[in-house]
Amino acid sequence: MGNRLGTARPEGMWKLVFYERTGKRMTVDKTAPWLPSKAAAQSWAQFYIRQGYFVGLQAQDGSVERLTPGLPG
Repeated sequence: MGNRLGTARPEGMWKLVFYERTGKRMTVDKTAPWLPSKAAAQSWAQFYIRQGYFVGLQAQDGSVERLTPGLPG
């Protein structure tokens, strides 16, 4: 996609959302700083998933993409 000047639009900012299991509930534990691209956020998310964290990606518009299996949503 492009804009009226013919340049590519940025895909927006993304941040990691960390979930914590408390009993049978999953709650948002903390969030990371905004990252400049979805690719960068996905790379960090994969790192934390390998470390055992429950992770989702939050877009600038507030929508959350849950990456770890078993997250509610």
